[in-house]
Amino acid sequence: MSHQKFQSCITACYECAAECDHCATACLGEDNVKMMHKCIEIDLYCADMCRTAATFMARADEH
Repeated sequence: MSHQKFQSCITACYECAAECDHCATACLGEDNVKMMHKCIEIDLYCADMCRTAATFMARADEH
């Protein structure tokens, strides 16, 4: 199976991961970083999940 079938989704996942990383970095720049802890945590989990999804689609494996 060709990964080309999923290319638009792969691209969207990588873009989402980059935005999540950007948000986490912006949160770290806030005056009260402790208050932003949960937001940063969610951003990092989201970025990881998006990259993982893109990686699986790019492998073009049937699983």
